Amino acid sequence: MSITFNITNGDYLAGRLNQTTISGEIIICREALVTGPLQADHPDEFWKMRAEFISKNYSDKKENYYHKVVSEFEKIKNIPDHSEVNLWFEDDLFCQVNMWFCLTLLPKDRNIKIYRVFPKNSLENKWEGFSDSDDMDLQDAWKWKIVFDQKDIDLGCDLWKAYQSNNRNTLKQLSRHPSDCFHFLEELIRVYQNINPETFVRDLMENETINFNAVFEKFRNELGIFGFGDLQVKQFYDKILGEK
Repeated sequence: MSITFNITNGDYLAGRLNQTTISGEIIICREALVTGPLQADHPDEFWKMRAEFISKNYSDKKENYYHKVVSEFEKIKNIPDHSEVNLWFEDDLFCQVNMWFCLTLLPKDRNIKIYRVFPKNSLENKWEGFSDSDDMDLQDAWKWKIVFDQKDIDLGCDLWKAYQSNNRNTLKQLSRHPSDCFHFLEELIRVYQNINPETFVRDLMENETINFNAVFEKFRNELGIFGFGDLQVKQFYDKILGEK
């Protein structure tokens, strides 16, 4: 019997899905792999490194990382044969890096059907993702999901490996591969390689304002492609403020 799993980027979307008629077990990706150290030779070393980074930068206990984060990733690794997996991830860099990682965790030796669920696409606010979606929008997004072929899965896994090792040439080459499962990939990698978000925040604080709310609003308006929330921007802000 087929079992359906919905993997969401964060708790907010998971809560929203619970309010709809969309069926399936929910697994929550609670990481921010777009920032911090990523290179490790063994999964235990990787989790330890990430737990230390999250604890230091997000004021949380290391034990909570294993309880809240690693436990959800272990669920992905244990998805059974003949399952359907829906990846509810947005198109910004934050969500994409998390999704690439999740693709590497899905068991390769089992018959699993993987789908990408896209947020509704507004040309004016294409980085808003699912934040402005109502129940009907979410149900429509699920209905129009796109299946991952093996080449799409391989592309996602290769993107993660290149990002993890900071191999920018490979990222650029991979971004040119056509795939219905990845939108705006060339734009995403181009911006990632050419714009330093910390430098952007520094310029704002030196030339416009040191009010955090104003800095964050400007960042979201101009660099929404990064998908950073207030916690990520606050890290830059606090570091720069401490240098003054």
